[in-house]
Amino acid sequence: MRCKGGQVWVETVIYTLIGLSVIAVVLSAALPKIEEKQDSIVIEQSIEALRIIDSKISQIKVAAGNRRIVDLEIESGELIIDADKDEIRWVLDSSFAYSEEGVRVPLGSIDVLTVQDSGGYKVELIVPYTFDIQHDGRDVAKTFSVAPVPYRMVIENVGLNVNNELIVNFVVS
Repeated sequence: MRCKGGQVWVETVIYTLIGLSVIAVVLSAALPKIEEKQDSIVIEQSIEALRIIDSKISQIKVAAGNRRIVDLEIESGELIIDADKDEIRWVLDSSFAYSEEGVRVPLGSIDVLTVQDSGGYKVELIVPYTFDIQHDGRDVAKTFSVAPVPYRMVIENVGLNVNNELIVNFVVS
């Protein structure tokens, strides 16, 4: 009788170890896919945020003095207002290649560039403009990182410069 009681405990331990091993194997296969899906969702949200900013810019281009306010949450990556290059970029780290690697792929008004980075990929969402982009009235690049509260972005049509080029100014707080 004593041998049977010990055998039950041994079997219980073995079945528990087998069950835990199966769970570990399933998780090791599923976690990378879950991370890829999470990264894909974050990239899609960033694309949508850039589209909102671009639509606000389209609205203010009509007349000088127009301004729009966008409350922008940055939960991942960095938003760069690059006044030197007259473009807005959102740079994200990703665990998978969102687009063809090393090729600038157009997605409407947004260009997507994926490059391999140490341990994964860097996805750049780029919105180039044909007019003068400024930050606080200057042609400087400004980077905005992840923050616990949304950034308040004021986008303003300042008018034309000496070259008859539209000036769009960003003031972010």
